[in-house]
Amino acid sequence: MPCLFRLATAVLILCAGTFGPFSGVWAAEDPAAWRNGPVPDATGLSPKYLPAYRHLTDGISWAGHADSELFSNLTGGIRRGSEGNLAGQIGGEYDTEKAGLWKGGKFSLSLMGIYSSGVQQNYSGDIQTASNIWAPDAVRFYDAAFRQRWTDWINTRVGYMDVNYYFDVTANALQLINSSFGITPTMTVNVPGTATYPYSGLGFLVGIHNEHLSSKVAVFQGDPQHQTSAFDRGYMALWEGGLHWGKKEDEDLENNADDYGEYVLKMGAWHYQQSNPDRYGLSPTTSGIYAVAEGNWDLSGERELGAFIQMGGAPQNLNPVPWYLGLGLRLGHPFPSRPDDSLSVGMAMAWLRSGPVAEALGVEPADIRGAETSYELTYVAKLTEHVSLQPDLQYIQHPNGYYPDSTVGILRVHVEFF
Repeated sequence: MPCLFRLATAVLILCAGTFGPFSGVWAAEDPAAWRNGPVPDATGLSPKYLPAYRHLTDGISWAGHADSELFSNLTGGIRRGSEGNLAGQIGGEYDTEKAGLWKGGKFSLSLMGIYSSGVQQNYSGDIQTASNIWAPDAVRFYDAAFRQRWTDWINTRVGYMDVNYYFDVTANALQLINSSFGITPTMTVNVPGTATYPYSGLGFLVGIHNEHLSSKVAVFQGDPQHQTSAFDRGYMALWEGGLHWGKKEDEDLENNADDYGEYVLKMGAWHYQQSNPDRYGLSPTTSGIYAVAEGNWDLSGERELGAFIQMGGAPQNLNPVPWYLGLGLRLGHPFPSRPDDSLSVGMAMAWLRSGPVAEALGVEPADIRGAETSYELTYVAKLTEHVSLQPDLQYIQHPNGYYPDSTVGILRVHVEFF
């Protein structure tokens, strides 16, 4: 058995080291050629998209799930219509301590598959992307990384990872479907090459935390959807610091070191450095900041209330989204007979700079409104241990600052396989 564990470790290392070359092979289509035009924005997938890993044997655990949805633009936007999306992920972890090798090591590896029947933005026309699983068709390795916990308060991670697994995470917004609730659009819209869904990237992270404070810094490759050398298309550097107080039940600081406590206040900063401005479709060098505040309270009848505020800024004149504000509430156990259900409401407002937005749309700057705002109501109903149903309704004011107000309906089915 020890030989088997050593073999598994070698396989995971090999997969992590060869992820870059293989990801290009697995991609179903060259992103730059998607619909013969630029890659539309597709960001904000929940950083907790893959369920908790289930332990199989010494050191090895697995998880898998799939989300399928029907997206319908009911009124306004560019045109009425519907399209379907499907996203699935399967992954595994190998814990070296549980395998009897060394303490604090953990390898992770996951595969992502995406299918979309159409380009969502061609219906609703929004810049923030109403569905956080919409993306160009692809099958690729998504996560191939190694984490080493050196002490109880410091750890490092290296490999192919999603920025939004560790930065700009708002726990109480994770069930909302609009992409902006997952990661602020001041980062992702202004830098289409951010290493987040649907294109993770090579990165290195150092994190420290104790019961009340956390801090982490990382460097990720720029524009990871075009797999060349690691930093040929620039890099993104990030820092985030957090203040945490109170303690939620069953909280494990080792596995949840990026978001813990009944009350959370986090601030972050990022800088994208462009190495070759002449490359087609890449963002210019730019920087930004963000902040997240969250609170959690126990109510009568075993109900739980969570609240959040998100803010983002990238005020340089070249950025189409200079400012962002998001806020919302999540109510767990809303009805006595439905203990595993939850109800969430949210507002996501992205301010728009008329010049860059008008240039992208091919219209006059005077035609662009000052902001796009999405109001969302969603309910997650757990049908069985492995299946949940989520109806979602969004009203989007001034999509892309140009199109008529849009009403979007989404019906999503979430299936966990393990």
